[in-house]
This record gives sequence, C-alpha cells and structure tokens, in this order.
Amino acid sequence: MVVVLFAGTFMTALNALRSTKSAILSEGKKGVAEMATRLAQSYEVEMRTRAPKDGTPGQLPAEVLARLSQGVLEEREGMVGGYYWVAGQRLASYAYPANEGVQEGEEASFAVKPAVLEVAQEAVRTGLPAERVFTGLADIIVLYAVPIQTGTKPTASAWAMMRLSGLPVSNRLRAYLEAFGLGLASLLSLVLTLVVVRNLQRGVQKIEGGLELLEGDLSSRIDAEGDPEEIQRIAKAINRMGMNLKQGIENEKQIENRMRHSERLAALGRLVAAVAHEVRNPLATIRLRVQMCEEDAKSTAVHESCAVALEEIERLNGMVNRLLSFAQPVQLHPGPTELGRLVEQRLAGFQDKARHQGVNLVTSLSEDAGTVNVDSSRMAQVFDNVIQNAIEAMTDAGGTLSVSVAPVVAPEGTRAVCVEIQDTGIGMSAETAGRIFDPFFTTKATGTGLGLSICHELVRAHGGEIRVTSKERMGTSVRILLPAANGAAANPASR
Repeated sequence: MVVVLFAGTFMTALNALRSTKSAILSEGKKGVAEMATRLAQSYEVEMRTRAPKDGTPGQLPAEVLARLSQGVLEEREGMVGGYYWVAGQRLASYAYPANEGVQEGEEASFAVKPAVLEVAQEAVRTGLPAERVFTGLADIIVLYAVPIQTGTKPTASAWAMMRLSGLPVSNRLRAYLEAFGLGLASLLSLVLTLVVVRNLQRGVQKIEGGLELLEGDLSSRIDAEGDPEEIQRIAKAINRMGMNLKQGIENEKQIENRMRHSERLAALGRLVAAVAHEVRNPLATIRLRVQMCEEDAKSTAVHESCAVALEEIERLNGMVNRLLSFAQPVQLHPGPTELGRLVEQRLAGFQDKARHQGVNLVTSLSEDAGTVNVDSSRMAQVFDNVIQNAIEAMTDAGGTLSVSVAPVVAPEGTRAVCVEIQDTGIGMSAETAGRIFDPFFTTKATGTGLGLSICHELVRAHGGEIRVTSKERMGTSVRILLPAANGAAANPASR
C-alpha cells in the first residue's frame, strides 16, 4: 500500500511540474533562443558567400533575407522571426509560417513591433543576446535577439518571437489541483506509514512480552487477535512452539520416571526373589513342625495356639508367593476381551462388601467400547485391586464408587478403551499420589505396598497406561487406558 501511494505521489508530482508556468516558460525560452541563433548563423553564412560580389557590406537583398527566414522558421510551428538593420532603424523580412506566411518588404508592421525593436536594438548596442518576456492574462510572449557581427561591430541582429499559450486558466487550475492531490497523497502516505509502524511496534512488544512469559510458563499463550496478519502468524508459531516444548518436556519427564521406576523394580525384584527363596524353606519347616505339634497336643489351648500359628504361617506364605510373583517377569496370555463385561464381572464380586460399607456402585459401560487384546485373568487382578482400594477408602461414612468404560483416542492418535474408577473417599495428597506405584509404599496399616505396583507393571505389559489423580477429602480417580484391538489411527474429527 505504501509503495502504491509513493508511486502515485511521484507521478502526480511529475505531472504537476510539467504543467507549471516555469516549466513551460523555460522550454519556450530555449526554443526561441535556438531559432534566433540559427537565423543569425544563416545570415553570417550567406554573407561569407556573397560578400565579394554583392553591394553594401553587412546587408543582403530582401528576397535573400526572406528565404533565410522562411527556411529556419518553418521548422518550428508558431515561431515568428526576422532581421533588424541598424541603418534605417527598421525591421525587415519577418515571417509568420503558421498563418500569414513570409512578409517581404522594407518595413514590418505588427502589434508587438515596439517590443521587437527594443530587444533587437539592445542586442546590437551591447553586442550580447537580449531577451524579454511579456506575461498576459492567457498567454506569454518570449522575445530573443542575437547580434550579427559583419565587421568590427554589430550592424544587424536576428530576432525570434513565440507566443506561449500552453498555460491557460484551465491548466493552471489543473496544476493547482494536482499540487493539492500531491499534498493529500503525501499526507495519506505519512498517516498510513505511521499506522503500520505503530501496529507493528505494538505487535512486536506483545510478542516480546509473550516470550518473557514463555520463559516461566510454557503453557502461556500470545493473543494477537486484531493485530496485523504477519504478527498473528508469528504469534501462532510461537504458541505452537511453546506447546510442543511443554509436551516434549512432559514426555521426557514421564520417560525418566518410567526408567527410574523400572530400575527400582528390577533391583527390588532381584532382592525380593533372594529373600523369598531364603524365607520359604524355613517357613515350610516351621509349618510342618507346628502341624506335628498340633496332632500330638492333648490340650485345647495348645490346639488353639497351633491353629493361630498356622494361620500366620499361611499369611506369610501368601506374602512370599506375592513377592516371588512380583520378582518374576510378567507372562501374558492375551486374547480378545470385552472390557465392559470383564469390569461388570469383577464388580459383581464386590456387591456385598460395598453394601455392607454403605458404598453405592454407579456404572457407565459403553457398548461401543469394542474389544481389547489382554490377558483377562491379569486384568481381573488389576481391577480387583483398584476396586478394593476404592471401597476401603470410603469405609468411614460410605460414598459412591463410579466405574465407566468408554472408547477414547490415545495421545498417539490411536483408538483405545478407557476404564475409569472414581471414588468419593478420603483422597490423597499430591506427594502420596506421586509415590502410589512405588514398590512397598502403602498408607495401610496391614498393606504390603505391592498391589498397585504390580497393577502398574501389568497395565504397562499390555501396552497401556494407568494414571491416578486425587485430592484430599475429595476422592481419587484411577484411569486405565488400553489399546483397542483394531488400534488404527483415529479420525481427527472424532478427537
């Protein structure tokens, strides 16, 4: 836009200059001076060729002067000219090529004769070219005379005259209007430039402020609505960059956390396997001895004590089995499974316990969830553990346990099935929720801290993920995401 206005301003200025009085006058003066000089040169050339033969020195016959005048002046339309003789103080052989033709005679008679005589005489007297300009209401007359040197001093002069009528009142008005247009275009260009510069400065300041905010918070966004299109594109690119950086950092943190968790599990697995093997053999011997003592005992009190001891031994033996299961690599036998039906079956086993503790079960099992390729027995173990924890978190005053199964789109853009188990229990702090999957970490008085850790490993072994969000006195939500059996890329319109 600025370039267009500048080009228009330049062309307007050029046309205005061409239409001004000074430009027309300068061009007219140049043409008149050229004609007068050529008349003088023609006279001098003719004198040099005729001087030895003709009469009075410095004079040529009238018919020769007429021929010279006509030959020069006919090349320029509207030009008038001729010669002046000092002898007799008169003009001779002037010409009007555009109207009256060549006037032959001893004396010229026309309206501007006094002015022509004055200029011609001045050129002879001073020996230098003379010029006069007469300005009228509708035209300009330019007179120019050149001395002719035929001896020691000038004895004649050649003159030319032209009436400039290229600056009528209408052209002056046009010049004024074009000058006004020039000023207006310049003003508009300046205003537009200032507006563009101001908008760009405001946009740049907004981008600088947005970049400063991004240094502290990658989730911040630059709002460039209403700014120039270029600023909006830059702002959108910066917003995308911030979002991508934030996502990349979060992914790196998740990968680091998973690697640390895997390393801890591997180390603990080796330790647990060694301890479990060392404990299992002595524990079997103790159980055998207690059983023998129970058979030989005749006292009722001894029988009761042996029974209690055997119960504790069985509990310890179950713990050892869980430790060995934790230490062993996960072995899966996947097959097509409807998660909605599997979850419904697992909830049925907790109906009595939930009713006894005042917990209301609410389900939302979508029929469009489809199937997943999982080991149903292993996933049943995961669901049982999470459901039991949720019910136990609401033992004091009861509550609501909501379970939903629905199809979703995974962050990678593939189809997945989400199982969400949400309770209204006591909840957890952010610190506790961050350690919930660590082995041997528990908030229960009788817990081993292996339940959710094993669940985490089982879900990951199925190619899924499990996430826990919780607030104290607000409840806990566990989301289990598993890839669908036909986990092709999802339609972007369905996200």
